[in-house]
Amino acid sequence: MKRLTQFTISIVFIALILRSVLIRFDLHQTLESVLQAPPGQLTLGLGLMMIAYLFRAARWQIWERSLSYWDSFRVIVIGFMGNNVLPARLGEILRAHCASAKTGDDRGRTTVLASIGAERILDGLILAVFGFVAIGLVPVEPRLQGALLMVSLVFVGLTSCLILGVRFHTRIRNVMADTNRKFPGKLTAFVQRKANQLLDGLLPLGTLPRMAGAISATVSIWGIEVFSCFLLGRAVWSQMSVGTAFLFLVVVNFASLVPLTMGGIGTIEAVAPIFLVSSGVPPHLALAMVILQHSGQFLFTTITGGILYLAGGFFRIPLATPKATAPISPPATASGPVIEEARSSLN
Repeated sequence: MKRLTQFTISIVFIALILRSVLIRFDLHQTLESVLQAPPGQLTLGLGLMMIAYLFRAARWQIWERSLSYWDSFRVIVIGFMGNNVLPARLGEILRAHCASAKTGDDRGRTTVLASIGAERILDGLILAVFGFVAIGLVPVEPRLQGALLMVSLVFVGLTSCLILGVRFHTRIRNVMADTNRKFPGKLTAFVQRKANQLLDGLLPLGTLPRMAGAISATVSIWGIEVFSCFLLGRAVWSQMSVGTAFLFLVVVNFASLVPLTMGGIGTIEAVAPIFLVSSGVPPHLALAMVILQHSGQFLFTTITGGILYLAGGFFRIPLATPKATAPISPPATASGPVIEEARSSLN
C-alpha cells in the first residue's frame, strides 16, 4: 500500500509539472526542432552517453573489487532502471540489493548502499566543479546562479564528510561502541551495527591511489557526458557553446536528484530549460535539448536495465535471508548460529 501511494503521488506530480511546462513552452516548435535534428549527430551524442555507463562500471570496481566488470555494469544499469520506474529514487536500494548477491559475504546490502552513496557524492562533487565552470563561462540570472551554487556547496560538504568518515572511521566506531556499552539495548546495538556496515562501504576509498583513481574516473565520465550534451545541444541549436554544455549537464543531473517523480520525468523538463533560457538559449530549443538528453538516457537505462534484470535472474534474489529455527536446547550451543543468522539477514 505504501509503494502504491508513493507511485500515485509521483504520477500526480508528473502530470502537474508537465502541464505547467506545456503552458510555458511552445510544444509545436519544440517537437519540430527535435524532428529536424541531424540523425548522425544525435546518434553520436547518445552513443557517448551510453559509453559513459561502461566507464561507470569500471569506476565502481575501484572500491568494489569483488564485483566483476560485467556484474558491475549490470547492477549499475539496473539501478538506473529502478530509479526510472520506482518512486523516491528507490533504484539505489534495488541496485544495492542486486549487488549484494554478487559481492563477498562480508559486504551486505547496507555496506553496498554506502558504496553507492560514495559514488553519488563523487558524482555530485565533479558536477559541482563543472557548475562553477559553467557559471564562469555563460551568463546566468543571479537567483538561478545562487541556487546552483547552493547545491554545489552541499556536495562539497558531503565530500568533506566522506573524507572525514574514512579518515576517522576507527574513532567513529569506538564512539558507537562506547555509546552501546553505556546505553545497552536493541536500538543502540542496531545503530552501531549499521554504522559499522556504512563505514565498511566507505573504507575501500581510504587509500590515496583509490581515491585519486575514483576522482579521475569520475572526471572522465562527466567529461564524456559534457561532450554528449554539446552534440545533442548543437543538433538543435547551432550556437551551442562548451559553457552552455557544462550548464546543460549540471542542471539536468542536479534536477534529477529531486525525488518527486520517477526518473525525474517532469522535474528535469521544468527545471533545466529555465537555466538554459537564462544563459541565452531560445525557450523552445532549450526544452528540445532537455527532451533529447532525458529521453535518450531514460529509454537506454530502462530498456537495458529491464532486460538485464530479467535475463540475469536478479528478480529471484530473496529480499531477506531465510532464518533457521533455533533449537530449544541446549541454549549455549544454539546461541552462536542464531546470532550469525541474524547478522547475515541484516546485511
